[in-house]
Amino acid sequence: MKIRSTVVLFATAAMLGSAGVFSPISDAAPSTSIEPISRLIDGASEGYALSYWTIDDHGRTARARGQVYLPSGTPPPGGWPIVSWAKGTVGVGDSCAMSTALEDGTAEDPMAVELSKPLITNLLRRGTAIVSTDYIGLGTSGAHHYLNSVSAANAVTDVVDAAADRLPELSRTWVAAGHSQGGAAALTTGARVGVYGAPSDFRGVVSFAPSSNLEVLLPLLSPTTPRIAQLDNVTATLIYILYGLRDSRPDIDVDGYLSDLGRTYVAQAEDNCIGALREKVTGISPQQLLARPLSDSAMASAIREYLSVPTTGYTRPVVIEQGLADTVVPPAATTAFAAELLARGVREVTYLPVPDATHYDVVAATVDDAGARILAMLH
Repeated sequence: MKIRSTVVLFATAAMLGSAGVFSPISDAAPSTSIEPISRLIDGASEGYALSYWTIDDHGRTARARGQVYLPSGTPPPGGWPIVSWAKGTVGVGDSCAMSTALEDGTAEDPMAVELSKPLITNLLRRGTAIVSTDYIGLGTSGAHHYLNSVSAANAVTDVVDAAADRLPELSRTWVAAGHSQGGAAALTTGARVGVYGAPSDFRGVVSFAPSSNLEVLLPLLSPTTPRIAQLDNVTATLIYILYGLRDSRPDIDVDGYLSDLGRTYVAQAEDNCIGALREKVTGISPQQLLARPLSDSAMASAIREYLSVPTTGYTRPVVIEQGLADTVVPPAATTAFAAELLARGVREVTYLPVPDATHYDVVAATVDDAGARILAMLH
């Protein structure tokens, strides 16, 4: 598919909320474990399961797991360059994690992993190592704070250092890339690289269909919000967000905002990985989950702090690829986010709308373009 680079800037974007760069926090604890895995992604000569320490959204040490894949051949001087791939949504339960699938041995890879394989294979075959976090709370103790920008970005950053510490074949030259949930995590990683993580040679961000501007949308929801068919695509996302927010912010009585139906779905969130949850909530609007408006000042503030993807702080190139037929992440939201980056003075932003691409095939549709852009950053 041919895609065209477009720089989009329009006045309405300046009206949207933005997220700043967060304060520096202490380095994670140094303990890392690594084990070889036999189930490899095409293009990999070796693979490893990694367990490492990172920092959550409250500055506390937390364990995360992930995978490392090495390309074939002899590493170049200094080691293989790295892409830290931030996975798209798998769910919020341990059973949904890639690390759990690998341990099971017979379970299929999560859909988010399958969607990323065309690009990951392309990069491996072109001499790039891949590290990929499962995020805090997926296959580890504690709840997964779904779409929390800070904890996800920290995990994306720290997996690079953890892998490079244990595998001398790896360099510390890297790019953050990801899709959907991971697209937002990759962006936040790029904004925070100057204030978080061990010294490294960070080269930029490539983000596919990133979740963004949800902190603007969600406070508009209430039990009486008129039903709009397109909003039904938000239902599963809202369930996962409120599940994570309830654990992250116990000072906010999340259950008090929920209807009986909403409390049931949030309570059962860990039991339903994303495919199953989307199927279960077919025909259910996000408004049906609520007993109170989310516009309450305390809730709206908590949502903003929890979800916001930064629109300042980027010092390396940012590339955003967005399918125009996406019904999960609205193209308008991504367009507005890209415009906000430009409005706030981020210099190296390339926004690439992809005609006819959906949420589920935008990575495959842009493999050649995205792969070339990543390699140009790394080299």
